[in-house]
Amino acid sequence: MNNSDLLSPDEEKLAAYLDGRLPAAEAATFEREHPEAFAEKADVAKLSQLLRSHSTAPTLRHRDFFNHQILREIAPAPVVQKARALWPLWRLAFAGACCLLAVFAFLPSKSSTPRYLAQVLSVTAGDPGITAEALTMEGVSVVWVDGLDFLPSNYTLE
Repeated sequence: MNNSDLLSPDEEKLAAYLDGRLPAAEAATFEREHPEAFAEKADVAKLSQLLRSHSTAPTLRHRDFFNHQILREIAPAPVVQKARALWPLWRLAFAGACCLLAVFAFLPSKSSTPRYLAQVLSVTAGDPGITAEALTMEGVSVVWVDGLDFLPSNYTLE
């Protein structure tokens, strides 16, 4: 078996048991299902102890290179923070477009035909001392009433 082969779930559980990474409840269940596992764990522990005590670590010929590579791999990545503008360009463009839409929405529409709110058909006054006439000039109609008394500024219409 090489490192590229995937372990089956039973092999993964056995490896975790031998390494001591299984929780106590799962380890007890595993020992009940596999009675030979306890003896195998003892053999693995004895073999690892012998290897630690009788073998020497190999000397690296280019240890500075390896140390540099390892340190580079485990070093934290530098955090680059951009300076945030108060109003980024896209927000400024969006705000400008909204302002233009608001201006055009509230501008009166200019059409070639005049719009009338009311059309004056006839004008009559009920009092013979008052004259009224309708004047139309440049598309604007005005009712001119002549002969009314002056109203003071403090008069309140009821």
